[in-house]
Amino acid sequence: MKLLFDHRFFAHVNEASLKETGRASRGLGIAESLLKRGWVASSLAVLETIAGKILALPIPIYSSIVYATVTNMRGLPHFLGMYARAMYYREKLGRMEPNVLIDQNVFFAYPKGVELSEFSYIDKNVIIMSRTAKVGRRVHMAPRVFVSGGGEFEIEDYACIATGSNIITSTEVLKDGARCSGPMVSADQRNVYRGKVTIKKDAFIGPNVTLLPGVTVAEGAVAGAGVTIAKSTEKWGIYVGARAEKISVREPVSWPDN
Repeated sequence: MKLLFDHRFFAHVNEASLKETGRASRGLGIAESLLKRGWVASSLAVLETIAGKILALPIPIYSSIVYATVTNMRGLPHFLGMYARAMYYREKLGRMEPNVLIDQNVFFAYPKGVELSEFSYIDKNVIIMSRTAKVGRRVHMAPRVFVSGGGEFEIEDYACIATGSNIITSTEVLKDGARCSGPMVSADQRNVYRGKVTIKKDAFIGPNVTLLPGVTVAEGAVAGAGVTIAKSTEKWGIYVGARAEKISVREPVSWPDN
């Protein structure tokens, strides 16, 4: 049984505060020290598990009220809402590791198909509608990222998607006289393509980028603001402009994983 947020999380927040403001929080330091003690961590983990199971009870009306309350609780810089969502979603998602942040008004269409690795951060108003979604370690999906439904989605460790980007995992194919007006058309009149979208380790997706079905953004590649990526990229390439032209090569990351 693991904690929702262990001592490593509070150390991480304190390190960030120290670097940005020159001051560490005494309260966070105390929390870090306490959670290093086995009996404190194990006792709290039991309480978190019980509370999470109560929140996730599939009781009519109750479950709807809990969902509405939990998803709308204030997010960062306020921690209570993040903590409540962590308790709730650990019971609802397919897999959720410790130290995961899920912010206000996040929506998962297929929660059991979602896997969130440790230190990932799903920011405010992110919508994930793909049938499966696998999010790696230390990933940030910024506010208003939209992952469309139908296909699969995976983002590997240390990758990032900036605000307002769209990940399209399925689309109507305009051939063989098919209609293209969406799911309310008879199935035999549509031609739908579903493709897995993969964002590899250390890649960066800029703001308002669109990734089309079947695309792989290679390791360390950068998609500049507003780019539409229609075909897979090369490692560490930097892509900008309406046609997503490769203009340069990024210096590979030199830091070790942690």
